[in-house]
Amino acid sequence: MKANKLIISTVFFVLATASLFAQSAAKVLRVKDGDTYVLQDSVKTFTVRILKIDAPEMKQKSGMESYRFVTGLIGGRMVEYTGAKKDKYGRTLAALTINGQRVDSLIIANGWAWHYVNYDNEAMLDSLQQQAIRDSLGLWSCGSSSVCPPWLYRHYNAKNKMLYCKGCIN
Repeated sequence: MKANKLIISTVFFVLATASLFAQSAAKVLRVKDGDTYVLQDSVKTFTVRILKIDAPEMKQKSGMESYRFVTGLIGGRMVEYTGAKKDKYGRTLAALTINGQRVDSLIIANGWAWHYVNYDNEAMLDSLQQQAIRDSLGLWSCGSSSVCPPWLYRHYNAKNKMLYCKGCIN
């Protein structure tokens, strides 16, 4: 009897956990910037903030280039997403894949976002970012000292943005 209860409890737990992490399909209607997208699934249209990365803001150096890269990667295409939690702006926090590849990894590997270490510690993403820096890809084209992380940019006043967020100087 105890064994049956344990089996039933285990099956229930596995099913409940699997539903929390189940992937759903949606079409990318719009890329707002390198890490925020509008998706439409079979029921609703909603905004997603991709987990684990932080891309340059649209007004920031490399922001438009990051937007263009991500638009070319996923714009108008079907993606799989996993996420249910919302952030303070009402966006769904989600992980995305396209054709079985993680979108966060593709963006970081091509140099168009930072691994958001304030909220994640995945070693593989750190490694991809370090490789993009070594290869001078994307926003790292002028080296790591020429970039301004978006989490700082968002909090700087106009004077500090001019001082610390110049980008490449050619």
